[in-house]
Amino acid sequence: MSNRRKRRENLITALLIAGMCIVIATTIIIIVKISTEEKDAGATSSSSDVHTESVTELPATTSEATSESTTEETTPSPTPTPEPTETPTPEPTVTPEPTETPKPTATPVPKKLTGIKDLDAGTVVSADKIDKENLGQYFTSVEIKEGDAVYKRINGKSYKKNKDIKLSDLRYLKMLHVNFDGKYQVGEMIVNKSVAKEVLEIFKSLFKDGYQIYSMYLIDNFWKKDGATSDWNSIEANNTSCFCYRAATGGSKLSKHALGRAIDINPQQNPYVTYKNGKPNYSHKNSAKFVSNRSSKTPHVITTSDKAYKLFTKKGWTWGGSWSSPKDYQHFQK
Repeated sequence: MSNRRKRRENLITALLIAGMCIVIATTIIIIVKISTEEKDAGATSSSSDVHTESVTELPATTSEATSESTTEETTPSPTPTPEPTETPTPEPTVTPEPTETPKPTATPVPKKLTGIKDLDAGTVVSADKIDKENLGQYFTSVEIKEGDAVYKRINGKSYKKNKDIKLSDLRYLKMLHVNFDGKYQVGEMIVNKSVAKEVLEIFKSLFKDGYQIYSMYLIDNFWKKDGATSDWNSIEANNTSCFCYRAATGGSKLSKHALGRAIDINPQQNPYVTYKNGKPNYSHKNSAKFVSNRSSKTPHVITTSDKAYKLFTKKGWTWGGSWSSPKDYQHFQK
């Protein structure tokens, strides 16, 4: 029993070994066959690449046909690469040259006057030429000397040699004033040297305040025959003046004007008036409405509220409008 069993076990072992050998042999055969087929296929492919015509004439084997069919089906034809479209190079954009913007023309600044000594009295000066920070240069006083231009104008007229006033006691003033049109005008005046400084100060203040004075010339501009007649002519022209060597109006005593210590301002609006039985008498017809109407609201009329009145009286001058009779509304004296 044991021997049979042993033989059977040996048989089974032998069968297993034989089966394993068969499997191994079969596997080797399959591997060799596959290797051979791959080699043949490679050779065929190579021959096809080199000798295309001869391959075409030979009948294809089943395996080759299958291989070729498979290759054709599985290998897609290469997609032709499209030739690149040539993109045209854009022409460079021409940048226009910038147009230069014209600069605005600057308004020229008028040259300021540095003085008025070379300007004749009555000359109207543009306001933008006046340096308001340095007004003193437009209010000047100079000595009058024999032979100079001012002396030649006054000698034998408003001035003559006398025992009361010497030429050296007088000063010639150049000043700006605002005329009745509101414009700046050059004025002139001769005064006593003792009051020259304060007269300049007064008229500079009047100018700054826009106080209007019709005109300001030497009385010699209106000269005719004598002092009294020339004074009349100056008043008719509504001229503001000071010096004239003459007697007082309506009397024989020397006037304060003869000493250069009296000033008449806007005589038409501020006339010389005498009263008889309460009735006013005056010489200049153009002053009529200013005799009856002395309201401070009337233009150019001097009253106690007037700027000129306040400036002159503050410096010790007296006003002829304060007199009882005559009333000399234009007149300030010291």
